[in-house]
Amino acid sequence: MKYDQILSHKHQRSGDFTLSGAVKNYAPHLQIEPIHTEIHLTVDVQGRSAAGYALVTIRANVDGVDSLSLDAVDFENLEVKDKNDLNLSYSYDGKIINLHFDTELSAGDERIIHIEYSIQDPISGLQFSQPDEDRPELPFYAITDNETERARYWFPCVDFPTVRSKMEYYLTAPEALTILANGALVSETSKDGMKTAHWKLDYPCPSYLACFTIGDFSEFHDEPLRDMPIAYFADKSYTPEQLKRTFGATREMLIWMEKKLGMEFPYPKYFQVAGREVGGAMENISLVTWDDKFMLDENMAREWQYIMDLINVHEMSHSYFGDAVVSYDFAHVWLKESWATYIESVWLEDSQGKDAMDWQLAEEAASYIGEAKNNYVRPIITREYDHSWNMFDMHLYPGGAWRLHMLRHLVGSEKFWLGVQDYVNTYAGHTVKTLDFQRAIEKHSGLNLDSFFDMWFRSKGYPILKVSFEYDKKRGVGKFSFDQKQVDKEKGVECFEMDLEIAWQEADGKDGLETVHLSKGTQVFQIKMDEPKHLILDPDMKALFESEFNPGDDKLRHLLENSKTVRSTMQAVSELAKTGKRKNLEAIREYLKQETRWGLRIHAYRALGKVGNNYAYAHLAALLLDEQDAMVIEAAARACGAHRHPALREAILAKLDEKDLPYRGQMALLESLGLQRNDADIPTLEGYTKQDGWRNLVKAGAFLGLGSTRSESAMSGLLSGVEKPVTFYEEKVSRVAALARIKDWLPDHLKKQAAQAICEATEDPSYYVHVNAARNLGAGKISEGMPYLEAMFTRLSVQDYPLVKRQIQKLQAAGPGTESKKLQKQLDEMAEKLSGMEKRLQEVESEK
Repeated sequence: MKYDQILSHKHQRSGDFTLSGAVKNYAPHLQIEPIHTEIHLTVDVQGRSAAGYALVTIRANVDGVDSLSLDAVDFENLEVKDKNDLNLSYSYDGKIINLHFDTELSAGDERIIHIEYSIQDPISGLQFSQPDEDRPELPFYAITDNETERARYWFPCVDFPTVRSKMEYYLTAPEALTILANGALVSETSKDGMKTAHWKLDYPCPSYLACFTIGDFSEFHDEPLRDMPIAYFADKSYTPEQLKRTFGATREMLIWMEKKLGMEFPYPKYFQVAGREVGGAMENISLVTWDDKFMLDENMAREWQYIMDLINVHEMSHSYFGDAVVSYDFAHVWLKESWATYIESVWLEDSQGKDAMDWQLAEEAASYIGEAKNNYVRPIITREYDHSWNMFDMHLYPGGAWRLHMLRHLVGSEKFWLGVQDYVNTYAGHTVKTLDFQRAIEKHSGLNLDSFFDMWFRSKGYPILKVSFEYDKKRGVGKFSFDQKQVDKEKGVECFEMDLEIAWQEADGKDGLETVHLSKGTQVFQIKMDEPKHLILDPDMKALFESEFNPGDDKLRHLLENSKTVRSTMQAVSELAKTGKRKNLEAIREYLKQETRWGLRIHAYRALGKVGNNYAYAHLAALLLDEQDAMVIEAAARACGAHRHPALREAILAKLDEKDLPYRGQMALLESLGLQRNDADIPTLEGYTKQDGWRNLVKAGAFLGLGSTRSESAMSGLLSGVEKPVTFYEEKVSRVAALARIKDWLPDHLKKQAAQAICEATEDPSYYVHVNAARNLGAGKISEGMPYLEAMFTRLSVQDYPLVKRQIQKLQAAGPGTESKKLQKQLDEMAEKLSGMEKRLQEVESEK
């Protein structure tokens, strides 16, 4: 993941990004640290437990050290001693093992600490899955997932990326199971039906990248790269062919990445494992873990092979950015996550061409800008956060990636990549801060990049431009006026300084290009030109900004007909759609008839979906029926669902009758059908809720459709069986969201039933179900949910506390005017308890 932020402006406030009372966070001191960890565990998947010991080799880096604290949450049967029987005392409070040596250590001294322990069904870090009475088809395995600070739930460590230890594993389980871990397999031995696998990683590893998995797996072994094995694993419900389809681009990507970064892959293998509810994808050294929602059958691949390949290359790039070159602390975590996100676009550029890269960059800009507009703005580099997990947002991923793209254009591609290769090779095996990367690029470019990093990484926001154009025929001059609208002293957002290209086409077909330098709130530029037939801002996708620029409908239509770049096409479509005019919307429809690039088709559907008139409805209805690209059907369906109209409803129903629809496209069609709010469609939607399929995605779409109807007639289908756990979480997450969506439109007795179902979903065994239920309690101001939110603190890791507290604050915001005095007292008591928890956590951190 990725994110780096340093606070420098006096107006900057993190209150919108953080809860009140957020403090600056720093890496631990390194006077003494673990340098080698040997884990001996017998893992009982069925019993959801593990027992054994760890041998932790610690080394003093300075003279005079006599203590060390190790993170270790809820360990049982704990016994700690020095392996060589040297005097050692310790204390343990359920969270931290405090070691105290009888004599002070000198620099270079090493001690081996023997820590015996067991763990039982830990709340995070180590996840177990096995069939149960309600879900006999669940897979059988154990798997770890540590980011950002969750390794502490299954092995003793200093759980922070600055501290890195070489790892060895001796893992014991029934011999029929596959045992995998970081590094290379040294040996496997069997005895009395049990197997012990010895894996060794001879490379310093932060705790969050330590990983093992044990299970009954399906496997596909790809062609090795040199002598490095490449293999993919998932539970037995998936076939080797599906594994190959899902991860098939891996070897090609490894070859490309070695060449791009000028460094051989640093680890002895590259394995990837998909597991149920692992959560996204995680770049553990040499053993990448995935949520099995990314697994592809033939139909799913029609929609998601693209996104799967991007995530694949993203996680692979972490082998360099994050695994080999480790972010010093979470303030500098953009050095891995922003980089991994940018690598996605670079891979597309080299494998599919510039149009593919530009489309991806446009999507990333939209994701970042969406978060900045709708939630908060923050610098990319910051030390103020509620929990390190909160740093992993759209500012970190696409926001940081876009800044790397701008840096590349500022210094030039050749110098940029030379600097990147130097950086990777120089700092492999070390931790880094932002200045290390900056200096590497400065070394090869000769530029002083202080102002760039201050502006784009250490400041908030991005340019929001209002642009106007006038043409003076007598002088033959085009006049461009720019206003930077993002400036907000209250939020600490200031003017940006940047180069911006303006392109145009003259009457004789000649193209013009001029670069202007923006540095003030309002600026006017006069450019010598013949009267242009069309105009474009930033035609080659070099700059991050948001703009409002309509130079005239005729110029926009000409641009759409003669566009040569992704940026120019998107500008033309967006601005034409904003007008809502018949002629402009017809131009978009005609354009769609000949456009084959699926990304630009999606953009056009989104633009039409924002237009609320009969012209747009007619176009969308016709276009949906004609749309056959599996990559696009979902966007077309959602555009139709943005409005209620008989023509749209008829088109959606007709499209649902087609055969071989892609799963997510069908899911979107069902939700959009519900958004038409016609009770006659409820039986259709209920029918789809009874159809099982790939991860039950279609069923999930039907539940969302029912929730969108706002009809009490939909409640029977939404409540029937809602209390049961499910095999694939998407189905129940969607059902809970549907209940939250419909609740406020129901009579009181049904409203209470919906609220109670959401409350009870916070106790579901699925992490994704109960966390999304908590979000819906807060968003829906469901006062009955307070005791359920309180109970969640005992079941969630510390990284989820800010999420739950935000929901509590949403309920508190309802105030005594809308809640009973009894409830208000309960809210106040809950806030006081939470404050006490936070105080204790701060005390623990201080003790460390």
